[in-house]
Amino acid sequence: MTAKNFMKSKTLSLFLIILILHACTAPPLRKTLKIDHPPKIGIIGFKVTAPISSLSSIVQSPPKGISKEEEKELINKRLRDIEEKADSFLIKDLIEKGKAVPVKIPEGLFGTKRGEKPELEALENLRKEFGLDAVLYGEIPWYGKTRLIYPILGISLDIIGESVIIGSVTNWNETIISANIGFELLTSVPLWFGGAYFFGVAFRPVTVDAHVVSTSEGTEIWHKSVDRIVSRRILIKYPESERAKKEVQLDASLLIAISAIAESLSME
Repeated sequence: MTAKNFMKSKTLSLFLIILILHACTAPPLRKTLKIDHPPKIGIIGFKVTAPISSLSSIVQSPPKGISKEEEKELINKRLRDIEEKADSFLIKDLIEKGKAVPVKIPEGLFGTKRGEKPELEALENLRKEFGLDAVLYGEIPWYGKTRLIYPILGISLDIIGESVIIGSVTNWNETIISANIGFELLTSVPLWFGGAYFFGVAFRPVTVDAHVVSTSEGTEIWHKSVDRIVSRRILIKYPESERAKKEVQLDASLLIAISAIAESLSME
């Protein structure tokens, strides 16, 4: 098989995967809620669950000579800043799109906890207090680093999915399937295993996982998980002197991941 034909097969498989993923996107929130007005959504907030144990994982130039306790304190502060930034990105995007009305819920109100599904009593109180149709909470399980199981599952699902698609269009040609698996291992490992460089580019992966719960029924009515890597298009919005910094690149990845969440929430 020629390199040209291989790349055509590769392009076809990627195109089909995009179609499949698009078909599996979350349904429009407004239709799910069965309302005729823009949904009013309480934002409980995101929780960073990525296993960040070193400040150098998320900061380009961490302070030197600090104790473990001081580093832990700085990590917690940085993670809290990231969580609040994710909330503000989402609220800003939703307001700009005008298809949903976000309401920031004060932390701890009615026993709510950032990143956790509220109890039924809390949902009822929030509905009465703010006139909410639903509440949103979520987590950030990947922020430059993640638990090992996530990239292993991710790359495995990628390879299995592409192999099935390529097999179906090539009559299960083992040579083509094996070539694609090799190509995936070569190009995807740096991405899935986070923060690695490939051809001189830092990917800085970020995953945002969001859930929406109905305040009237207490059931989950919407869920979306978004994986994004740093975008040069987004980075140009930052000062040129800052663009090479790890924290700026992760911030850019978070920005476009949250934007995808807001886009899905705003679908009609």
